[in-house]
Amino acid sequence: MKEKESALYSHYIIDGVRHEASPAELLDECMEFPELEACDYPGFNDVIDESTEPPLEAVRYDIDKIDTYIKSTSEATHYERPFNLLYPEHFTSLQIAKALLDRLWSEGHFRLGNLRLWAQWDWNTRPLGSLASFYKSCHTANEYIYGLGVRMSDYIFIEGDEGCSAKFYAWLPNDDAEEHIAGEEDIKAPYESRHPWIGDKRKCPFTLQDDPASWLIYIPFDTCPYRLGGSLLSQTCGKTGGRMPMIQDPDYFIDCYEVVRELTEDGIVKAGVTVADGGLATAAYKMCERLGVNLDLSGIVTSYGENDHIRILFGEIPGVMIQISDSDYDYVDSQLILQDIAYYPLGHPTAAFQGIRVTQNSKTGVAEILASLMGQASEGED
Repeated sequence: MKEKESALYSHYIIDGVRHEASPAELLDECMEFPELEACDYPGFNDVIDESTEPPLEAVRYDIDKIDTYIKSTSEATHYERPFNLLYPEHFTSLQIAKALLDRLWSEGHFRLGNLRLWAQWDWNTRPLGSLASFYKSCHTANEYIYGLGVRMSDYIFIEGDEGCSAKFYAWLPNDDAEEHIAGEEDIKAPYESRHPWIGDKRKCPFTLQDDPASWLIYIPFDTCPYRLGGSLLSQTCGKTGGRMPMIQDPDYFIDCYEVVRELTEDGIVKAGVTVADGGLATAAYKMCERLGVNLDLSGIVTSYGENDHIRILFGEIPGVMIQISDSDYDYVDSQLILQDIAYYPLGHPTAAFQGIRVTQNSKTGVAEILASLMGQASEGED
């Protein structure tokens, strides 16, 4: 960076437009104890940069290469995912959602509002557009975290020479885990628990349990259409272009989170995984370590009006996949429907093969109900 410029404390002029808040001011709005007061920071010059936009043309993928795509995205999840400078909004929202979703499976007692987020940006500020993407990342974090009702505990910016990355981690502060003082007024936000705690172990495994009658249920935590722009699939295939999913419904995320967390704490979830990097297919593949499942996508196809299986399988809408017993199906159905949460029964585990296969069989009435709940359909290209 130039002398007297600061990635955090400077104001930004992007594409000729000066933004009123610095990244530090944006992030401090999400802090539990804000460290900064709004000011112009006269000691720092403005950062001037321009956006780098991806091509809007839809990228084509081969439906016959689904198995190859799944293996490549699954392998990529074992490594730190580089920040996609062309899609800063999608990448940031997805990683925030992923950090919170990964906490769903922890043993303990807590709600979404009890959690805190820690963030770190490692950034190469030299390439054209990199600082503009950093600013957009901070702006997205500000809006999404505020909408979720979660607070940040800290954030770090580290300037480097090799690539860019953004990491988020959800945790429970020790203060929240302590007992309340006797006689102290106990007023909690709507989505916080009294006396929350989190253990070191998972409440449920991530691999499917051998119960052929059980159900594999997919629950997206946002109502946006499926898109492949900025996806892990596009990164592993070295492709650029297309529109990204616009993850922007924090209220729906909150409703989904509360229901699934209760189901997990009550022991109804036999196995569960986060759907984020790599989409539905990558998450399902992770669950099928010892067993297999025929993924029935008919409910999703009908609800979204989306016939492209590649988009459905690899589009990165944050959510979860859970395994539940057949005896618990009606109860889970009632809890989700009560909150107007759309869910998709994908099939049953089988020992006949390992991994996933894709089918599209109609289910009596289910697809129509889900379509009415979603009240939307995706259109256009990625």
